[in-house]
Amino acid sequence: MADEEVNFERVTKIYREESSKKTLSRLEPDFYRKAATYVRALEAKAAEEVVKGPNSAKAMLLQDELRKVLKKREQIVQYRQRKIALLAASKANGGEADVAGLATPEAELFERLLETLSQSRQVAFGATPATAPSAAPPAAAPAAPAPIGASTVPAPVFQRLADPPRKIAPPAPKDLVIVHVLEDIPAFAGIDAKYTLKKEDVVTLPRALAKVLMDRGKVRLVQTA
Repeated sequence: MADEEVNFERVTKIYREESSKKTLSRLEPDFYRKAATYVRALEAKAAEEVVKGPNSAKAMLLQDELRKVLKKREQIVQYRQRKIALLAASKANGGEADVAGLATPEAELFERLLETLSQSRQVAFGATPATAPSAAPPAAAPAAPAPIGASTVPAPVFQRLADPPRKIAPPAPKDLVIVHVLEDIPAFAGIDAKYTLKKEDVVTLPRALAKVLMDRGKVRLVQTA
């Protein structure tokens, strides 16, 4: 299994298994890393074919494959996370949990869920939460300034289930770049949008598409501060 390739057929097979069975399919530890590599390669191929011929059969086929793979990967993650949460709850309540077939990030998720659920169970049965102070602490003297170079960021702690969920900022658009268009480019359909690029335009494009256009001398990368 460790050397099994991640491709469209395998992603489809795993998706069907996860959507139709209550048990988890067995994945190798680096499955998601290999899946991400496959998706990036597919994005590059699709972008290259779109530039060659936006309406060609090959371009349309690759774009369709990419859309389906992204959707199925998202659904695989959702199905598996639900099953992992049920496994962690079973384990926290004294049951059995077979986690031999989890990918590395899934195994880490299972352990975090298990610890949180186990702590919550103990509190429900009357145990004092480890983070709850027994008495109000005395007023502390002003803290001495931290040494130069020392980190002032507190160490992360597990969030208790009673705490309200925190909003997490969306990730930075690492897969987008700004480019300067060097010549008129006929309108074409990209992976998720239709593009009409004119000479001297400064636009934001997906990195894979921008690379293909840069390689063909159609655009140049704009360096940002």
